[in-house]
Order: sequence, then structure tokens, then C-alpha cells
Amino acid sequence: MKDLFNIEGKVAVIIGGGGGIGRNIAEGFVQYGARVVIASRNLENLKKVAEEISSSFKGEVTPLQVDITNEESVKQLRDEVVSKYGTVDILVNSQGYNAKSAAVDFPTKEWDTLFDVNVKGTMLSCREFGKVMIEKRKGKIINISSVRGARVTKWPGNLGYCTTKSAVDMITRALAAEWAPYNVNVNAIAPAWVDTGFSPSLRDPARLKTALESIPLGRIATPRDVVGVCIFLASPASDYITGQVIYVDGGLTLLG
Repeated sequence: MKDLFNIEGKVAVIIGGGGGIGRNIAEGFVQYGARVVIASRNLENLKKVAEEISSSFKGEVTPLQVDITNEESVKQLRDEVVSKYGTVDILVNSQGYNAKSAAVDFPTKEWDTLFDVNVKGTMLSCREFGKVMIEKRKGKIINISSVRGARVTKWPGNLGYCTTKSAVDMITRALAAEWAPYNVNVNAIAPAWVDTGFSPSLRDPARLKTALESIPLGRIATPRDVVGVCIFLASPASDYITGQVIYVDGGLTLLG
């Protein structure tokens, strides 16, 4: 029983690991003994983040560049990880893009970018790293979704984001069903607001007050709230859980 949450020595790839939730997940995985690869387009930032995490937590963090919207780039990332570590045990899709616009004015270019990053990028990384997991008959995939995949907001402008996160939820469920025979677990974490320092809306007192009124636990999530669930889904403790979207939302989805 003491090994239920053991991920020591596991190879974990975190797409979007250079900031926000992804960086915090990387820090959590390192503290639990995983060998971590963080990947995004900005290699210089990744190198800085990898050094900071390694220095702070005395763990192994490898920065690798990827354009998650480019098929060949994702394949190259997979090959680099397998070449260095021989395998991959855990994949976390923490990349994300948001663009807000009234539905009647939604720019097609922004719509396409939302789907390229949030949907196509999730599919490509799952597909390529899933091949490695299927071959060895074991793996954990964790997609970072959002409550907005299931609940819209009273504020306008979120048509594109909500739609893409709903697609991420269905990718999660479809892959979980298809890959269950290979012992590959696919789940998603769907937070509400997470205070990573990047959300301008949380700096607006009136909007923050309205947001808090919709959350039964009465507070905004911290990255730690997401990291704990991510470690659970990456560990043996979740071996019998697949195809689930876990809402880390303080109870927001309870209210309809």
C-alpha cells in the first residue's frame, strides 16, 4: 500500500511544462522522483525553468522543444525522449491557448489557432506517445482540460475555448476506450480558475467576487490542487481509473 503513489524513476513528458500549471506539475513529479521532460516552443524559457526546478528539488529535468501543432515536431519529440530514456511512462498535455471574442465576431484565424493548439495538439501528442505505451502495454496519459468543457460562463467571449475543451474531454474518453486493452489509462483534469499569476480576470475585484460566489469551497484553486490529482492519475493508485474527467473546481460544477 505504501507504493500506491510511487512514480519514482518513471519517465514523464509534460507538454506546456514551461509555465503555469505545467511547471507546477513538473515540480511535483520531480519531488516524487520522476524523470521529467518539459516541452514547448520556447526552448530558452524551458532551459531556465529546467535549471530552476533541478536546482530547487535536486531532480532530473530535460527541456526539449516542440511545436505541438506540427506533426513532424511531435514525432521528433517522441523520438528524442525514447532515444534518451528508452521509453515514456506518463504524458501530461498541459498546453493551452485562449482567445476571447463575441460569437458574432469570432475571427476565423483565432478559431483555427484554438483548435490547432488545444485539440489537434492534444491528439497528436496522445497519438505519438500512445504508440510507445501501446507497444509496452502500459502507460498513463493525463490531459489538462477545464470545467469549461462542461459548463459555459455568464461572461461572453468563450465560445472557442469552451468548444475546444469539450473536444479534449471526448478525446480523453475515446482514447481510454480504445486503448484500455493495452493497459493505457487516459484521464483528464478539469480545473476551474487556477491562480498561476497569468489570469488577468482574477485581478478584477468585481469579477473575482462573482467567481468566488459560484464556488462552494469559496476560493480559487492553487496549482497545488491540480498537482495532487495529477500525481494520483500518474501513479498506481489510479490503475483502475480511465476515461474520467476529474473536476478540480471547488464544487463549481455542482451548481449547474
